[in-house]
Amino acid sequence: MSVPSASAPRQPQIVLLSRVGQLFTGRVAALALVVLAMAAGALTYAAFGGLLPMTFANRWFVGGLLAADIVIAIGLAAVVVARVVRTLMEQRRGAAGARLHVRMVLLFGLFAVVPTFVVAMVSGYWLSIGLQEFVNERIARGMDSARLIGNTALEPQRAAVLADVERLSSALQQLGPETVGDADRAQVALGRLAAGLPTLMDALIVDSSGTAIASVALLPGRVAPSYVPPPPSMARAAAEAGALIELRQTGVYVVLHLFTGGELFLVTGHTVDPGLWFHVDQITRADAFLTQLENNSIDNQLRVFAVYAVIAVLMLLSAVWLALTFASRLAQPIGNLMTAADQVRKGDLSARVSEDGADGELKRLVRAFNRMARQLDEQRRDLVDANRQLDERRQLTEAILSGVSAGVLSIGASGEVLRANRSSADLLGLPSDEIEGRRLPDVLPELGDALEQARARPDRAYQRQIEIRRDGVSRTLLVRISTELGEDEISGNVVTFDDVSDLMTAQRMAAWADVARRIAHEIKNPLTPIQLSAERLKRKYLRQITDDPDTFTICTDTIVRQVGDIGRMVDEFSSFARMPRPTLANEDIKELCQQALFLQRTAQPQIEFIAELPEAPPIVVCDRRQIGQALTNLLKNAGEAIEGRAPPPDGGKLPPGQISLRLLDRGGEVRVIIEDNGKGLPREGRERLAEPYVTTRAKGTGLGLAIVKKIMEDHGGALTLEDREGGGARISLLFQRATSQARPASAAASS
Repeated sequence: MSVPSASAPRQPQIVLLSRVGQLFTGRVAALALVVLAMAAGALTYAAFGGLLPMTFANRWFVGGLLAADIVIAIGLAAVVVARVVRTLMEQRRGAAGARLHVRMVLLFGLFAVVPTFVVAMVSGYWLSIGLQEFVNERIARGMDSARLIGNTALEPQRAAVLADVERLSSALQQLGPETVGDADRAQVALGRLAAGLPTLMDALIVDSSGTAIASVALLPGRVAPSYVPPPPSMARAAAEAGALIELRQTGVYVVLHLFTGGELFLVTGHTVDPGLWFHVDQITRADAFLTQLENNSIDNQLRVFAVYAVIAVLMLLSAVWLALTFASRLAQPIGNLMTAADQVRKGDLSARVSEDGADGELKRLVRAFNRMARQLDEQRRDLVDANRQLDERRQLTEAILSGVSAGVLSIGASGEVLRANRSSADLLGLPSDEIEGRRLPDVLPELGDALEQARARPDRAYQRQIEIRRDGVSRTLLVRISTELGEDEISGNVVTFDDVSDLMTAQRMAAWADVARRIAHEIKNPLTPIQLSAERLKRKYLRQITDDPDTFTICTDTIVRQVGDIGRMVDEFSSFARMPRPTLANEDIKELCQQALFLQRTAQPQIEFIAELPEAPPIVVCDRRQIGQALTNLLKNAGEAIEGRAPPPDGGKLPPGQISLRLLDRGGEVRVIIEDNGKGLPREGRERLAEPYVTTRAKGTGLGLAIVKKIMEDHGGALTLEDREGGGARISLLFQRATSQARPASAAASS
């Protein structure tokens, strides 16, 4: 690489300042700033000297130009300061060319400051005298005379106009706001009152929004008034509580607020010469401007001084930068060679010295140095390539381990964990830095003495299945331990473990489904004959039994009822064992929730059901019957959990049972949340509640949640079990929002 300047051993703060200097002193960026500074200074001088066309003689252009000057000056100052600081630091370190840098900066800066200071002082002096000559007593007397003449010529017209306005407004105010606010009566009154006024050419009654209520035009050929004042003019008239005179090309108009606190305004146009009024207004404005200019003469001088100061700063900074650049050009070759030699000494063999700016013998020396550095760099590159190949193999191994789902631990000879991949940290619920460096029994105490058993037989892989509990969740892990042998001793072990909880759950589900199918088949066959026989006994022999017929009736009813209970249990077995494929269609999940709530309100009237449903019905792709069955099972379980609550230890009363159903529509997904204040979910074994025949109720079959989970899995959704805040359970069903029309039921069944 090319070396820009000389270098020696650097302290940390010097390195930081050098990097800042390199950031702000790029040659192209700095040169662009210098060109912009000169152009902006010349343009600013031309703008304030009146050398630009009138198109640019406005406050916005001048203000933007000054803002640009300031921004350019700040950027150029940052460049110069960074270069100066770096030059001073290099001088303190004795770098080549640093003293020349400083001397040339001082010289160029002096040449730039002195002329700029002299020009600024002379310009400020003459500017101050010019302003005083411009705003003098003779001009002030002339303006007073012009204003007096204009007001004298205008006063008769002003008096006539205000007299007509006063007569018309007084007459309208006597009629009252009710009459004036009525369009028909106001039109008649305005036409009658305006007819006798000599200066009036049209009149208009409007409200504060500018809506015309009545109007009259007195000039021939004019149908309606030609001017309606804007709302700001009416607001000023209401605030000043007097006549507001406005000049327009078509005449002089007067705006008057008719009633205090009301919203009615009178607008009158008068047949007077608007030119005289306009000239008097211009004289008044010019007099006010001159007065303001005289009062603010010091501020104006300060502004001009500030502009010249900005221009001077731009020129000064440009000159300093040019000095720095010229000095750097002179001292660059020697400094580059010294810097490159120092970098090679530190081990940077890629350092090269640029031949730009070097001539003669110095150029030959630069070429010899570059040739030597290139040979050293090639020799070291061969060594680096060999190390890189080894490192790539190591990284490949780490990438493979980080991508597998199984946890992998590398165990040292003393039993401590040397390396742990990402999956092991996820399965154990610990960060990798808390696993590495600890002994295996401390990280995975459930293994016990498994490591010693594996090392006792190093020729075989040790395998064991354990159950761990992390963060309230139980997992079943299949652990394998292999032993690495060195020359004469054990050098370490590799422990791999995988989460087989889902696999075991699936195996149990399949086994229980087979058991349920067999039980349902064996039990269902005799149920119907038993029930029919009991009903036949009751119908045929009840009248023949005279000794204790009530007992006979109770016994037969008990048989029928128990057979029905067994039948329902068998139906649950059959439903779980042969869950039909869902027939998917676009369904209104809100309607399904309402139907399930209606059924449970009827079946459990002692429980309060709360529904929070959105107004717009969310549409999901589902099987209407199966989702209805799932919602009914969950609401029924919630009611049974409320009935199974234990009384408080203090003997108080239990709170009323309450079940809430919320339906949340979150764009791409729809969530049904059912909460109850029942006895809640168990602490242990919670993750197995959705497995078959796992229940916490004495009379439960353990198939309700299993069926719900199977339904949600068939629908591509999810079932989650959580604790409710304040006690109880919270069950959530997650659906994907319908994005297209579902297939017909026949097509879904065939697939």
